[in-house]
Amino acid sequence: MFYDKSGQGKTIVFLHGYTGSGKDWTRQISTLSGRHTTIAVDHRGHGRSEAPSLESDYSIDISANDIYNILNILEISKCCLVGHSMGGFMSLQFALEHPERVSALILVDTSSGNWDVPPGYDTIRGKLDELARNESLEAAFEYDVENNPVKKDKFRKHPELREIARQKVKNTSVDGYIYFSRAFKKWTPVTERLNEINVPTLIILGEEDIGFVNASQILKNSIKNAELKIIPNAGHNPHEESPEIFNKHMLDFLKTNL
Repeated sequence: MFYDKSGQGKTIVFLHGYTGSGKDWTRQISTLSGRHTTIAVDHRGHGRSEAPSLESDYSIDISANDIYNILNILEISKCCLVGHSMGGFMSLQFALEHPERVSALILVDTSSGNWDVPPGYDTIRGKLDELARNESLEAAFEYDVENNPVKKDKFRKHPELREIARQKVKNTSVDGYIYFSRAFKKWTPVTERLNEINVPTLIILGEEDIGFVNASQILKNSIKNAELKIIPNAGHNPHEESPEIFNKHMLDFLKTNL
């Protein structure tokens, strides 16, 4: 497991989304420089971390335990978790399993277990796994862009994001690409347990991320005193697409709650 630790002060741990890496948070970490200790993790099978070859080595529960072990190694007793998409799943799982280790949560375009996917996506997903294993991750990326209506719409509106997304996929291992996507379906939704979370919580949603609108509202309605901020003209990655607005919401929240 690779992680990058910098700064000093109260700890903030950044957990990236599927096919991302700790580098996704570069603009947030630079903003927090000198104010906080920041830890940006590359999840197993992603970025600079090793990729186990067995499907059984990938799950949201296992990844939450990875974070627990990293905090123990670094002797960090409490932190604010910032989780994007898949990293948000891990943040929620961690907060429910180890509530004494969490001081606050920032949940970005994520869900407690259910979100809206385009019709026929299971068929598309099967083809993506086949292409990734037998041809290349780039072939899988191109197929996704041409056949997934969500991706087609995203890159039509924001063509500048296409190459960034391509490089992220290529920086993911084949095993991580295939097995983490399967792990999402195996994760037991935690929606019914959201009322157990008692720490300050900020939910951030990119306005154009239609698949996570309902999921974000569920988080807002189910976590005590949670607040929801919607970032206009942003999609699934508002921390990268609109970092200035994202960072303002993040800093305002941290000043009050950490």
